[in-house]
Amino acid sequence: MSATAVINEKSMDFIPRPLVEGILKAGGIPVGLPHIPKEEINGLIARLDGIIFPGGPDVDPTFMGEEPIPSLGVTNRERDLFEIALIRTAVAKKVPILGICRGAQIINVALGGTVYQDINAQYPGKVIKHHQSSPGGQPTHFVSVDHNSKLFQAIGDNAFVNSRHHQAIKDLSTELKIAATASDGIIEAVENTDATVQAVQWHPENMWQEYPRQLQIFRDFIDRI
Repeated sequence: MSATAVINEKSMDFIPRPLVEGILKAGGIPVGLPHIPKEEINGLIARLDGIIFPGGPDVDPTFMGEEPIPSLGVTNRERDLFEIALIRTAVAKKVPILGICRGAQIINVALGGTVYQDINAQYPGKVIKHHQSSPGGQPTHFVSVDHNSKLFQAIGDNAFVNSRHHQAIKDLSTELKIAATASDGIIEAVENTDATVQAVQWHPENMWQEYPRQLQIFRDFIDRI
């Protein structure tokens, strides 16, 4: 078969298999959601007990009123439109949501915050390496977890996490609070007052198999549901 006959998987709706397995292990049943018109979201959300926003492309900066900088990566405006509308509806209806990596960023933007288009180009301080070269399931840096957060009850303090991102939360939404930070000050986790909204910057779906404490993030999410 010629290369031109192969489907371009980048245009497909999919769920990372380790995330599927993590949710199943935690007691949930995951169902993949295609990007649908935002007018259909109320009907969709009525059928959902909770929503996970996983990793993916960069957030389109025009949703923050910004022009793209040269180091911005691939974006998907249609996905952004769908997820922003879905997040706002879920928050209004108190449907529990969990964000992972990009998920944390798009949740913050949907709720009025901003992200660094590229932390290496825009972060005012010196940053540690946030896009690891080692295998994705291995932890590479520590995060300090707020002892008053729901996240702390799940994974404790000084969590050792993996890291695969070049964007990060910049201006925090007024609806969220910081739950964890890296040693350079980059926000690594957020949640709202009742933790119906929680998000982490790392990828627990790639870690829970070898680091069981990370599975508790998914178990707590299922408990909130």
